Amino acid sequence: MSFNFINPSKIFAWLYAIFCPFYGRRFYRKLINILDLNGDEHILDFGSGVGTLGKKLLKLLRTEEGQLTCLDTSPAFLNRARRKLRNYGNVNFLLGNIQNLNIESNKFDIIISSWVLHHIPLKELDDIILEFNRCLKPKGRIFIIEYIKEPHGISEDTILMLFRNNGLDIVDKFNNKNTVLLEFKKGN
Repeated sequence: MSFNFINPSKIFAWLYAIFCPFYGRRFYRKLINILDLNGDEHILDFGSGVGTLGKKLLKLLRTEEGQLTCLDTSPAFLNRARRKLRNYGNVNFLLGNIQNLNIESNKFDIIISSWVLHHIPLKELDDIILEFNRCLKPKGRIFIIEYIKEPHGISEDTILMLFRNNGLDIVDKFNNKNTVLLEFKKGN
């Protein structure tokens, strides 16, 4: 079964908004525990969906310098995220494909992608990860939460290869039976 994430039906968007907090709870908690934020970081939530993780991240960005950017290709999901996060002044929203948005180099301390990569054709992932590396500050970190179970997931070995081939080193990982949380770091 394939879902239209760019222009989802209203019922699918509604169900997705309910499903994400429930399914992501364990991994979001683990992610929040290992982020170790100062509160002044610039974070990109790649494939932010309806803003479920974004809300948790904004509670950790406690200084005026802290900034969250929610990026998604779906206007419907990004509009739901805007509504969910409307009370926060330190968030902005980008609609589109990361390769076409001309984001400045070395902008983000942290990039997070949760349950997004398996939706992207493998031939496009290399360019996206190259763009992650370009947008990431030196010594910046990338966190990937991803399905690794066939037939819907992307293998952990494929993820590791793609990131290593683009100059990003694995720092840590946390596995569950069908999902993995990976932390990568950019060198100098």
